[in-house]
Amino acid sequence: MNTAQIKSVTRKQAVYLVEQLMTIKRCSRDEALEVLMQTSVYEALMDPETDLYLEPREALLEMLKDELNGNPNAILDKVLTG
Repeated sequence: MNTAQIKSVTRKQAVYLVEQLMTIKRCSRDEALEVLMQTSVYEALMDPETDLYLEPREALLEMLKDELNGNPNAILDKVLTG
Protein backbone atom coordinates (compact mmCIF):
# COMPACT_ATOMS: atom_id res chain seq x y z
CA MET A 1 0.00 0.00 0.00
CA ASN A 2 1.42 3.38 -0.94
CA THR A 3 1.38 6.51 1.21
CA ALA A 4 -1.70 8.00 -0.46
CA GLN A 5 -3.65 4.78 0.07
CA ILE A 6 -2.61 4.59 3.70
CA LYS A 7 -3.74 8.18 4.27
CA SER A 8 -7.07 7.47 2.57
CA VAL A 9 -7.75 4.37 4.67
CA THR A 10 -6.67 6.17 7.84
CA ARG A 11 -8.97 9.09 7.06
CA LYS A 12 -11.91 6.74 6.48
CA GLN A 13 -11.23 4.99 9.77
CA ALA A 14 -11.14 8.33 11.60
CA VAL A 15 -14.39 9.47 9.97
CA TYR A 16 -16.08 6.27 11.08
CA LEU A 17 -14.88 6.78 14.65
CA VAL A 18 -16.11 10.39 14.66
CA GLU A 19 -19.53 9.30 13.39
CA GLN A 20 -19.77 6.65 16.08
CA LEU A 21 -18.72 9.10 18.78
CA MET A 22 -21.41 11.52 17.61
CA THR A 23 -24.00 8.81 18.23
CA ILE A 24 -22.53 7.49 21.47
CA LYS A 25 -21.97 10.90 23.06
CA ARG A 26 -24.85 12.68 21.29
CA CYS A 27 -22.57 15.50 20.27
CA SER A 28 -21.63 17.50 17.20
CA ARG A 29 -19.05 16.42 14.65
CA ASP A 30 -16.61 19.03 15.97
CA GLU A 31 -17.04 17.84 19.55
CA ALA A 32 -16.62 14.20 18.52
CA LEU A 33 -13.49 15.05 16.55
CA GLU A 34 -12.06 16.90 19.55
CA VAL A 35 -12.72 13.88 21.80
CA LEU A 36 -11.16 11.50 19.28
CA MET A 37 -8.07 13.63 18.77
CA GLN A 38 -7.32 13.50 22.49
CA THR A 39 -7.10 9.70 22.56
CA SER A 40 -4.20 7.34 22.21
CA VAL A 41 -6.30 5.39 19.68
CA TYR A 42 -6.25 8.41 17.38
CA GLU A 43 -2.55 8.96 17.97
CA ALA A 44 -1.77 5.35 17.08
CA LEU A 45 -4.13 5.40 14.10
CA MET A 46 -2.34 8.44 12.68
CA ASP A 47 1.03 6.68 13.01
CA PRO A 48 1.41 4.46 9.92
CA GLU A 49 4.11 2.47 11.71
CA THR A 50 1.47 0.87 13.97
CA ASP A 51 -0.53 -0.51 11.01
CA LEU A 52 -3.62 0.23 13.10
CA TYR A 53 -5.37 1.54 9.99
CA LEU A 54 -5.54 -2.10 8.84
CA GLU A 55 -7.73 -3.14 11.78
CA PRO A 56 -11.45 -3.60 11.21
CA ARG A 57 -13.27 -0.41 12.10
CA GLU A 58 -15.35 -2.24 14.69
CA ALA A 59 -12.14 -3.29 16.46
CA LEU A 60 -10.94 0.32 16.46
CA LEU A 61 -14.25 1.42 17.92
CA GLU A 62 -13.95 -1.16 20.71
CA MET A 63 -10.43 0.07 21.50
CA LEU A 64 -11.73 3.64 21.56
CA LYS A 65 -14.62 2.70 23.85
CA ASP A 66 -12.19 0.90 26.16
CA GLU A 67 -10.02 3.99 26.35
CA LEU A 68 -12.96 6.32 26.95
CA ASN A 69 -14.19 3.98 29.69
CA GLY A 70 -10.95 4.34 31.61
CA ASN A 71 -8.63 1.75 30.08
CA PRO A 72 -6.05 3.82 28.19
CA ASN A 73 -3.75 0.81 27.90
CA ALA A 74 -6.16 -1.10 25.65
CA ILE A 75 -4.53 0.37 22.55
CA LEU A 76 -1.06 -0.49 23.81
CA ASP A 77 -2.08 -4.09 24.29
CA LYS A 78 -3.27 -4.25 20.69
CA VAL A 79 -0.26 -2.48 19.20
CA LEU A 80 2.27 -4.46 21.20
CA THR A 81 0.69 -7.87 20.67
CA GLY A 82 -0.38 -7.12 17.10
